[in-house]
Amino acid sequence: MKNLNMSQLFDKLNDVKVLFQYGQKVVPVLQSLVDFMQETVPLLENINHSIADSTAKIPKASDQINNVTNATELATTEILDLVDAISSNVYKIESKLQAINEAEAKKDEIFEKLKNLLSGNSDAGKLLEEYSAIESTKKNIEEITTMFPKIKDDSYNITLSLQVQDITSQQLAAVDHLIDSVQEKLASLIQDIDDTQIEEFNSAAAAPSSGSGIQAPQGATFDPNASYNKNDNRQDMVDAVINMEKASQAEIDKLFS
Repeated sequence: MKNLNMSQLFDKLNDVKVLFQYGQKVVPVLQSLVDFMQETVPLLENINHSIADSTAKIPKASDQINNVTNATELATTEILDLVDAISSNVYKIESKLQAINEAEAKKDEIFEKLKNLLSGNSDAGKLLEEYSAIESTKKNIEEITTMFPKIKDDSYNITLSLQVQDITSQQLAAVDHLIDSVQEKLASLIQDIDDTQIEEFNSAAAAPSSGSGIQAPQGATFDPNASYNKNDNRQDMVDAVINMEKASQAEIDKLFS
């Protein structure tokens, strides 16, 4: 019985010895892990500060994008107003010249009648010849009138080219949406690390923007792949739909396909 107890004691001592031997092997690993954590914590803090700093700059970037959108929209509106004024003046001038042209035709008709009536009067005939030798106003008017189609086409092309503003606005809206998404991801990433910074950031982001930029309405749609296109076929399709009393949904969808 005594020998059995001693045998069990030695077995336990051997187990303790093995445990200590295992501990001697584990302790360096644990020490290395602790050292690694000590080195990692400052790195994580730097990452946290960098993320917080980047997140704090996002509202400013969004404001700048909105300011660009607002500026391009304002400039485009002013250009369109000028184009409308030019087109209106062209139509007025064209109408006036048409009236003058008709008056000149009437004068030519009267001139021929006078020439026939005064055919026996040599003095009157000389005066009529001098009058006919004067450069006709009608010819100048016709030359000016031929310039109007070119002016109208140029005005239309300017208007068509300004669709780039709408394209720019849609692409900037896509960028702004992307920035908002990044902002949310960054905020959620560092929320568990530093709640105080997140609260300060959210307060700053919720404050009204100091810029005059146009914020996209909640739920607004945009085309991030919008591109500039001067194809006249699209404009013809738009005009055809507008001229119809009621456009079908399929026709409307066709415009954007």
